[in-house]
Amino acid sequence: MSVGFGIVGSGLMAGIYANCLSEDTTNTRLVAIAVGSRAPSLAAEHGVAHEPSLDSLLAREDIDAVVIATPHSAHLPETLAAAQAGKHVYLEKPMGLDKAECQQMIAACRSAGVRLTVGKITRRLEAPLEAKRMVDAGDIGTVRMIQVWRALEGGLPFEEGNWALDPKEGGPFLDWGSHGCDIVRWYAGAEPVLAFAQYARYGPAEKVDPTAFAQFTFANGVLAHIWMTYELPHAVMAGRARYIVIGSRAILEINAYGQVKRSRTDGWDVVYESPDWVSADEPWGYPNRYIRDGFARQVQDFADAIVEDREPEVTGEDGLKAVEMVQAATRSAETNSAVRLPL
Repeated sequence: MSVGFGIVGSGLMAGIYANCLSEDTTNTRLVAIAVGSRAPSLAAEHGVAHEPSLDSLLAREDIDAVVIATPHSAHLPETLAAAQAGKHVYLEKPMGLDKAECQQMIAACRSAGVRLTVGKITRRLEAPLEAKRMVDAGDIGTVRMIQVWRALEGGLPFEEGNWALDPKEGGPFLDWGSHGCDIVRWYAGAEPVLAFAQYARYGPAEKVDPTAFAQFTFANGVLAHIWMTYELPHAVMAGRARYIVIGSRAILEINAYGQVKRSRTDGWDVVYESPDWVSADEPWGYPNRYIRDGFARQVQDFADAIVEDREPEVTGEDGLKAVEMVQAATRSAETNSAVRLPL
């Protein structure tokens, strides 16, 4: 069976998913693209139909599933419409603006009998995957602490007027923090029970907060700290996407874009390095093979889940948990107090 996909949205992520469906996955068909000013040109680039509206895309019988890659505030109504139309739903992160939205999406998809997943690219890149295998195998002992860095210079990377700068879209810690929260929950192997966070903006031109410190306590005793900032003076921190997992016997240092190191008593061993690895401060790298393979893994799993009638590896509940953690952090930052989870 070949799974027919439509893409909702036409920005950066929509283009990545179009490439993925056209070139990097099997038993998938990119059928049509709708929504956004760039949708006609993106559809033409891939030789597929441009649909003038979400409704017309959802009405197509040759589309089995949709990839929703639109602003965060659009995810709920578009998912509800897709589920009502009987289409399986792949959501780009974050799943929604808050836990209540995520619950509505999960319920709608369950009621319609369609599959739901959320894009969690960090879980699909080989370096974080290798580290997860090591954690699960007990190679570093019992996990005790986790630190996640997302540290960039130059301010938020959006032009004036970009939708991501609109506070109604949830702010930077919802946008990237949903990745950070998902990754600490994934490595911790337990659910969070307590959150404390502070947000900041140091650049007077910023309209939303580009810096966040968030700490979580998990039910199994793991402590996790997430530091996100776009306000470094320059890129010397080796922290574009850096994760530290501290176990009872060893430490893992993970760069999401291609390297894993394991500590020893007198230094570090490189246990994984991607063929195109350069340094910890290199840009994201798409369309290099390492990043493309990560996107292919998650889209392929979703297509396979549809054909095999099973849950995808990343579920709607995983998407909800990440958003709930962000929501707890935001509530903590607003009240200057610890917040218990679940909300």
